[in-house]
Amino acid sequence: MRAIWSDTEELIPETRVRAEGIHFQKVDTNPEVYGGFMAGLDYPKYHESILHPGVPDYEKRADKVVHEHCHEQPEVRFCLEGAGVFEIRSTDDRWMKCTVEPGDLLIIPARRYHKFYLAENKYIRHLMFSKTRGADGQVVPQYRNATQAPQAAKEPKTRYEEYTRYEELLALLPTPDKRVSRDHLLFFVPHLTTALWLEVLLEDVSQAVKFIDEGRVLEAGDLFARAAVIEKQLVSELEVSERIPPSEFAELRHKAYAGNGGDSPGFRRLLEVGKTIVPAVEKLCARREVDIVTVLRKPSDHYDLHLLLRAILELDGWIRTWRYTHFRLAERHLGPEAVSMKGRPVSALLAGAELRIVPELWSAITNFTHATTQSFTGA
Repeated sequence: MRAIWSDTEELIPETRVRAEGIHFQKVDTNPEVYGGFMAGLDYPKYHESILHPGVPDYEKRADKVVHEHCHEQPEVRFCLEGAGVFEIRSTDDRWMKCTVEPGDLLIIPARRYHKFYLAENKYIRHLMFSKTRGADGQVVPQYRNATQAPQAAKEPKTRYEEYTRYEELLALLPTPDKRVSRDHLLFFVPHLTTALWLEVLLEDVSQAVKFIDEGRVLEAGDLFARAAVIEKQLVSELEVSERIPPSEFAELRHKAYAGNGGDSPGFRRLLEVGKTIVPAVEKLCARREVDIVTVLRKPSDHYDLHLLLRAILELDGWIRTWRYTHFRLAERHLGPEAVSMKGRPVSALLAGAELRIVPELWSAITNFTHATTQSFTGA
């Protein structure tokens, strides 16, 4: 077998090919020889395949393998006559052009992307070995680009796929050829999912404020509590991101720069929700002719208000925890004295974690503390 780099046509040393996990060797084409050899490799199933422009289903079969695909098991090919070309992706994302001729045994690792086409003579007779095969007798291909899969191979979409717009969703992810690091997905996905979760959270807060105005206090509290759970989820996502090694994070930071988190539209709207929450709570207290300090002092007398305040403050607390986790992530990956891509110090993230979205409600707790202290001390 001859292997060259497709982009430079330089010969690839055998040691490099083997280091990629690709097995190849010469085997006698006598069935008595290769039969026993294959039995030793434990690939019990095989069939003979002939491909050339004269076979009836040539276009369909050629189209099936010329596009980039992989398999859930190793692909084992043994060339008996003619020649064929396998282009196999290397671990550093280059194409390795491997030409097989009579007597060449080639084993491509499972889940390694590759494609196949005929050599100049447009003819090959080879054996395809496997442990299991699909219903059509072939090793089932999984295409890297779903749009390249032959129409006959596609299965009808499930209701789940249609509802979630699954293909469109996955199309948002960086494709393997666009990833600058092995952790590119882990870097990208939290940014995407955070934007979606913030929309859910903001919708809950907006509805909760409406419930307060309508006097549906317990329902409002339940929505604020649910929003707090969402914020807790966002903290967990950042904690996963902390698992990215600093070397990987540095590469991602420069090659896949995601922008400043403070520029997120959802985040900016989140910082403004206090401007609707606080007035709604104040109007509710005015209608009830009670102040927050009194609610804190006698929660059983105003229990729905008490639960509402607890939920709002819990949400505020998790927002600040989330912002602190951003600081912790930046500190871990960049260092406490580093600056962002926009020249802002990492310490600015820590300052942001101290900002409260409902400072007026926190001030009420401070006033409650002062009042109770005086009542206990007589000062």
